[in-house]
Amino acid sequence: MSRRTARRSRRRMLATLCGLLTMMPLTSYAQGSSARAQPERFSIHVPDAVLIDLHDRLTHTRWPDQLPGTGWEYGADTAYLRQLITYWRDTFDWRAQEARLNRFEHFHVSVGGMRIHFMHVRSSNADAVPLLLLHGWPSSFVQMLEIIPLLVDPAAHGLAGSPSFHVVVASLPGFGFSEIPTRTGVGFRVSAGMMAELMHDVLGYPRYAVRGSDLGGNIVRQMALLYPDQILGVHLTGMIGTDGGTPPYTPAEQRFIEATNATGSERYYARLQMTKPQTLAHALNDSPVGLAAWIVEKFRAWSDTDGVLERRFSKDDLLTNLMVYWVTGSAPASVRMYYEFSHESLAAGRIEVPVGMLMSTKDLFPPAPREWGERFFNVQRWSETNVGGHFLEWEEPALVARELQAFFGALTSRR
Repeated sequence: MSRRTARRSRRRMLATLCGLLTMMPLTSYAQGSSARAQPERFSIHVPDAVLIDLHDRLTHTRWPDQLPGTGWEYGADTAYLRQLITYWRDTFDWRAQEARLNRFEHFHVSVGGMRIHFMHVRSSNADAVPLLLLHGWPSSFVQMLEIIPLLVDPAAHGLAGSPSFHVVVASLPGFGFSEIPTRTGVGFRVSAGMMAELMHDVLGYPRYAVRGSDLGGNIVRQMALLYPDQILGVHLTGMIGTDGGTPPYTPAEQRFIEATNATGSERYYARLQMTKPQTLAHALNDSPVGLAAWIVEKFRAWSDTDGVLERRFSKDDLLTNLMVYWVTGSAPASVRMYYEFSHESLAAGRIEVPVGMLMSTKDLFPPAPREWGERFFNVQRWSETNVGGHFLEWEEPALVARELQAFFGALTSRR
């Protein structure tokens, strides 16, 4: 068989094999009544043929030119990407990262007519607070790995006396090992219903805490508006955009609005994903280098990196996140969510359940002043930080853990 024929054969196998990645149940999840949907545990295992195909694509990349001396000015720096791709092809050990991911228990369950992936890590403290953590784009559940132990067993990590949590980390619909939607309309509101069903109906938590960032933050806001009786409290990082604010403004609010408007060019990616996601989908799904360029540039721009990407994220970190998108073929669905949420009818109104905010000065979006947040939320805790950016659970897990423990600890002490 010629090399070209072998490549074609491997690529024909790819779609089928990717579909098998999330279909490896090990044991049924025992919690919940028989009337509830029963989660099935699974182990992440990418077939060898998918890894061989990836290596082949990385080897045969057709690189673009780059104007001398432009670095990251025009977008993803080709010189850095060449280094990253060489490491991905020749050094990166997916099997080691796969084993690291599988140290946690992974589950699938059908909610809202779709199969959702989640991790459920229970504290040894039976009275721990149930907490749902939701990622955004272009991240994945990998964002939450470092913070989970700090929340589940705080005493073992120098946080004695802090409240502990039963942590649920879910992959958003169409992301990672969750099912890719086969219908339109799966945006924030629909996703909120799925996550409420997961926490309340499947896992059996009458009330629970939620934290989300980026897209996940918008989903937990919808949960608080649609299912307030279930939500103990909402914890958020950042406020994206200025929609809904009406004059008069305080001087701090006016400065926030002006700073937000000045970030316009950095938000143009969202305009494309909200209007023409399928055009972009072809490049992200066919080229691992195209996927890396689109995502890695955002990690550099949105995080507390001072322009040095690996100041915050190792190559292994970046590539593990990329692999979650690549091996599941979920990049097209992830960008389509932008189209869906921009065309759906969202629940509106002020969130009256308690809200805690952690605002970073190093995020893509300028930090809002407290009075701006109080227009939209029942703010019970407001904190600001000069370290960590858009992916705070990943960049500063101990900081976020302390904030969650302080906010939800105060709420539960009142009960």
